[in-house]
Amino acid sequence: MRHPLEDTAMPTAAVRDDSLRRYPAYDFSRPAQLGREHTRQLEAAFETFARQWASQLTAKVRMRTHLAPEGLELMSYQEYADTLPTTTAMVAGSTAGREEPCVVQFGLDSALMWVVQMLGGRPTGPIAPRTLTPLESALILQMMDGTFELLTACMGSLLPGPVSFSGLHENPQYMQVISPGEAVIVARFAMSAGESRSTATVMLPAAVVVDQLAESDRHAATAHREGAVRDQVLDTPLEVSLRVAPRVIAAGEVLDLAPGDLLRFGHPETKPFELVAGGTPIARAVPGAQGSRLACTITTIHEEKTR
Repeated sequence: MRHPLEDTAMPTAAVRDDSLRRYPAYDFSRPAQLGREHTRQLEAAFETFARQWASQLTAKVRMRTHLAPEGLELMSYQEYADTLPTTTAMVAGSTAGREEPCVVQFGLDSALMWVVQMLGGRPTGPIAPRTLTPLESALILQMMDGTFELLTACMGSLLPGPVSFSGLHENPQYMQVISPGEAVIVARFAMSAGESRSTATVMLPAAVVVDQLAESDRHAATAHREGAVRDQVLDTPLEVSLRVAPRVIAAGEVLDLAPGDLLRFGHPETKPFELVAGGTPIARAVPGAQGSRLACTITTIHEEKTR
């Protein structure tokens, strides 16, 4: 007889031996903080940025460049830095009033290739990455002049304000403008320029983006609530009736009423009746007919202050 626990161990073994990584491991020390809707918003913004940045690079270095989004991750800055080469180009910027940096990162080999292109040369083969000279750094910063403007425009309300330059770094471990455990959002792009293939990343501080997403949700929820209340009020059913001017009679007269009795009202025959909705007079109307059904024609609408 098989032990009952033997069957439950089979799925665990299948997950453990998952060579295709169909079941990614869940890190309980770093739970996901981005909802599906927020992730879609960020992915759409980064896709737009990739297209526009590729067009900008193509125009500036005179070499056809293509960028394709590869993924979006939420991690600590230390985890992000560990995925980067020991030396790489990290152009940092920051939003007004915030210390957390935004980073556009790309390989030094790509940066050196761009420098060769901007100076009128043509790379004849792969360029080995090395530290940039002051002149090369100045050229890269000049080329990146409009990149943060593109990032600001593409992210829109997901950033609290425009991003401006704050420096160029080449060692992610020494960029101490953010603590290692700080949560960041990282977008990765496959970059191709001519025959060269590399990876570029954009890093945004998670605290800034999450705050903006929460603010956007709050505004959307407020607008939704206002619209829902208005629609609910407009769809509320009301009884509408047509009535003559009321007459006051004694209770005894009411008790003595019998079929065939005639009650006289002081409503002139030529005066329109009151159109009443929910017990409140809203207009005057004259009775009539439409086909086989009774109807009324509105003659006047009461003033707004009395409605």
